[in-house]
Amino acid sequence: MAEREFSSGGVIIKGSGSSELVLLIKDSYGRWTWPKGHVEKAETPLEAAIREIGEEVGLKSIRLIDEIARINYYYKRQGKLMYKTVYLFLFEAIGPQKLKVQRSEIEDAHWFHPGEALEKIEYKGAKGILKKAIERYNNMSIRS
Repeated sequence: MAEREFSSGGVIIKGSGSSELVLLIKDSYGRWTWPKGHVEKAETPLEAAIREIGEEVGLKSIRLIDEIARINYYYKRQGKLMYKTVYLFLFEAIGPQKLKVQRSEIEDAHWFHPGEALEKIEYKGAKGILKKAIERYNNMSIRS
């Protein structure tokens, strides 16, 4: 029987039109993705996503737009079968904020124009999720 594991993270977007930017991190495997990490005990997936974003890139002022994906997959860790669920949320970054990269966890973090972000992102299925997130962000009527 597989052991359960839960992670949570977010796609963070800011700006609009030609100034729209998507945040990606370069993880410890050298791949571009979004900030995410383990859901801790007594923490909701949303709380974990907000905490991980704050820890990994230093963003504190973000607004939840929606949950955009729930990914389930199996993998092996030290010979054990793991069943992982990853919750992904879409956030808007509010106001000017400097990125503070947590070098102990990730290699880098950078804001990219949407097209560039779609070219950079590497994990299986991630491009489709990112495309969906960008479309949802652009169609959002509550954005100021």
